[in-house]
Amino acid sequence: MAEELEQYARYFHEGHRVRVGIPLEGGGWFPEWGLVATLEDDLLLVDLSRDQLPEESRLETGQTLNVGLPDQEQALTCRAVLVRVDAAEHRLALRLIEEVYPFEPREYYRQDVYLPLDYRLPLSQIEADVRLRWLERRREMEFAAQIPEPGEPEELEDSREEIRARLAKRKDTPPVAANISGGGLRININEKLIVGQLIELSIYVPNSQHLIEIVGEVVEVRDLPDQVRFSTAVRYRMIDEADRDRLIGYISAQQLLQLSQQTPRVLPSPEPGLSAFAWRLQIALAFILLVAFVGCQVRAIRMAKERGEKWEVQRIFDEGFVEFLKRQR
Repeated sequence: MAEELEQYARYFHEGHRVRVGIPLEGGGWFPEWGLVATLEDDLLLVDLSRDQLPEESRLETGQTLNVGLPDQEQALTCRAVLVRVDAAEHRLALRLIEEVYPFEPREYYRQDVYLPLDYRLPLSQIEADVRLRWLERRREMEFAAQIPEPGEPEELEDSREEIRARLAKRKDTPPVAANISGGGLRININEKLIVGQLIELSIYVPNSQHLIEIVGEVVEVRDLPDQVRFSTAVRYRMIDEADRDRLIGYISAQQLLQLSQQTPRVLPSPEPGLSAFAWRLQIALAFILLVAFVGCQVRAIRMAKERGEKWEVQRIFDEGFVEFLKRQR
């Protein structure tokens, strides 16, 4: 335990950013950002970034949550038990219960999706130049999302509208089928790329209505049987952690949707060793015997009634009633 406490003190510093997986009603989780307020041994207090969590979020004491440290050189995570929720201060009290361990991209769940996705080859394959272009695209998105201030120069307003039109065009990109995760994706494209090549990705996430800008690295290219397309695997090289969380949230929602649509049906099956014809024949014979039995019983009752014979129930009732009258005398 002493080693774990030393780990906690080394990684969880006051004011550092963490990511907490908030459970959702019905399954899945929602990534919420927060800042470390205090750490006392294994008791971690986290101030959440937003005033109000989504309506479908579900926080109960005793739940086990994941606390991520994305700002480290390598993404780290640690499991914790929720001890207390202070809604007024938007603060969680968490008891860390395990050692801090690396959170690798390969641990992300993969999911087949169909969503707007566009890729482009950058003008340069120099990583520093590609990063500058990626940062510039992110700044443009932030600028386009801003509300114009009173008295803003007309040039700024025109520039903002031009960027918004360009982003809207990317959002209207035709959807494509992709196998996607929080660490990479695989798509089938007509262009044969080169392993190690950097590409720019624009992915529109429908549930958050957010356009995500990513720089990926081609890690595998395979020829498809149609000899026209190529199965291309891409690893994310440059992605904002908040955008990664949006992708993971979308993937989780798609997995829950597919599970909810799976309605298993249990159908009767023939006994082992019987053919389908023999099984149907057995059912038909059983039905015929049942009908014959019922018919015989109905016919017997009618014949007894025609002969003046009483039904067994009526006979017993009459004998009991006569015995009752004798006792009353």
